[in-house]
Parts: sequence; C-alpha cells; structure tokens
Amino acid sequence: MASFTSPGNLKELDSLRKGYEEEALAITSELNSGDNPPGVSSPLVDSEGFPRGDIDIYRVRSLRQRLAIIQTDHRGVMKKIEAALLTGSSGAQDEQDSELRKRLASKPRPKYDNVTGKWVVRNWDGSVSGIDGGDNLRFEDIGNEAVDRLRLAELTVTSPTAAPNATPTAPLPSANANPPSSSILVVEPFAKIDEVSPHSPASECGLIPGDVILKFGAVHFQNHMQLRAVAEEVKGAADNRRPVVVDVLRDGSQTRISLRPRAWAGRGLLGCHIVPYSS
Repeated sequence: MASFTSPGNLKELDSLRKGYEEEALAITSELNSGDNPPGVSSPLVDSEGFPRGDIDIYRVRSLRQRLAIIQTDHRGVMKKIEAALLTGSSGAQDEQDSELRKRLASKPRPKYDNVTGKWVVRNWDGSVSGIDGGDNLRFEDIGNEAVDRLRLAELTVTSPTAAPNATPTAPLPSANANPPSSSILVVEPFAKIDEVSPHSPASECGLIPGDVILKFGAVHFQNHMQLRAVAEEVKGAADNRRPVVVDVLRDGSQTRISLRPRAWAGRGLLGCHIVPYSS
C-alpha cells in the first residue's frame, strides 16, 4: 500500500480537497442566491404545507443531496490528510513540507464579501480566493467595516465609471500606516424609492415607497453619478442574472434586501422609481 506521506499521494489528496471545496462553494452560492433563496436547509414548503412555487424544488433537492455527499467525501479526505501529516511530521522540517502542510490544513467556512457581493474562501497563506485582488487581502479582514470602507474608496478612485466631478476620497493609507482609529463604516443616503409597482421585482423583494437607499450593489453616496451608476448596476446585474444587494434605511433601521433585476410585465427591470435623496 502506498504511503500517505509520499509527495504524489499528498498532492492527489490536496487536489481532491480543492475540488470538493470549490464545488461546495458553488452549490452554497447558488442555494443562497435570489430574492427568496432556499438556502441549504430551509423548508421547501410554504406556511400551509404546499411545495414552494417560487423555486425549482427538484433542483434544490439535487443540490442539497450533492452537497451532503461532498461534505461526507471531504471529511474522508481530510482524515486521510490528517493521518498523512501526523505520519510525516517528524521528517517534515524543510520549507516545502511546511508549505504543503499549510495548504492541506483545514480552512474556515466561506464568507460573504459585502463589497463585491460574492462568496470567498481562505487560501492556504491567509489571502482571499474568489474575488479580484484577493491576493492582497486577508481573509480575516472580510466583513471588517473599516477595511470595507477603504476598499469602497479605492473602487471609487479606480473604477472606470467614476465621474470626473465625483466627490474625491481621502488617500488610502500606506502599508506601514497605523490602522483606522474607527471601525464605523461611514454611509450616507443618496437616493430614495419614490414608487413601487405591484408584482414587480422591487415589490417581490420587499422594497416599499419611502425606503432610503444607502448602498445599491457597489454604488454609494460617493460614486452614484447623479444615479447613472445605479442604472449601470441594474443593467449589469440583469445581463449576468445576479441579484443586487441593496441597503436601505426604513423607519430608522437599516435593512438589507436582495433585488434581482429582470424583465417583467411592466416597464423597466425593477418596477420602482428611484429619485435623488434630499434630507
């Protein structure tokens, strides 16, 4: 029987692990996408006990079943990896073996990145996989509001859609600068929902007249370009069939809504009227 500690065997195990994790991430992302996502364990029947009509139940069941199989197989591979690491621990002193062990070590669960609206995973070296520029980010910083603020500011500066007269942002600190003194994400309203049509994508996701928009996908108060960026975000989301995460202020409380732009019986892709915000 081949030894688990042989380099070829470890690489095969690592390849299996990566494949399982990537497939599980794709399934999890699909199950958690949409206006009213089914998730990985939510009931597939409504409050009256009837099958939900807003989802493809057969597809959801198939994905959940495949995810359960992947999780079982992943645990089996990880046990083999752990056995290999323990068996070869005494002789693994060089840098190559150390890196291989880091690559094969257990990883935390995927995180949702608020800035890009994507699910990301941790690389073996602590960086981020799943988004552009992830090599320059730490997985632990995903979800940190202070870091999100700096990333949004950077997107505003580097985005090709940024308007020439957009509000300038403060320069980003250097790598050796002290960390921000506050972890509060500064967000200001820039638009408001003026009207919502019945049976529209906006209505189905829960938007109501009077909702004040704080963020619309990657669009915020510094880069909305008199709401032109909102229109571009809607078109891009519709073309790619992806939802847009919208943060709104309603009755003094902040609410996060997943809005999926699409063609419907009425005009436009949203079925709501968005106007500039005025306090």
